[in-house]
Amino acid sequence: MSVPSVAVVAFNHFSPFHFSVPCIVFDDVLPGQKLFDLKICAGEPGEKRSRQGFSIDTSFGLEELAQADIVIVPYWRDPAEKPNQELLDALVAAHRRGALVVGLCLGTYVLAYAGLLDGRKAGTHWEFEQDFVTRFPKVH
Repeated sequence: MSVPSVAVVAFNHFSPFHFSVPCIVFDDVLPGQKLFDLKICAGEPGEKRSRQGFSIDTSFGLEELAQADIVIVPYWRDPAEKPNQELLDALVAAHRRGALVVGLCLGTYVLAYAGLLDGRKAGTHWEFEQDFVTRFPKVH
């Protein structure tokens, strides 16, 4: 029996806390019973380092989003910065083929930049609510 594949997107200046949550939830927690196939995927070229000095090294890139059942963007480093177009296109393609695409906390900005939240209800970190509403008026 195949298990759902989960792609967690990593990028430079990631938040260790926000990144760890989906990794803990979708990790192998039951001995001998694999529930998910978790892959950490580079969302952009170059270094993936947190502001606290943690780094992520992965051999998986955006091509993994083309096969993932669940795609998670756990955070975004700067609400005013539009993510790279390759990442946005990969998220749209994953959504179109039926993957569940999730933005956690400021990760909702990435989904909104991709246009995936237009006409939908969404939430983000309460401190950024007004900025989000102003920046993405098509999102409820």
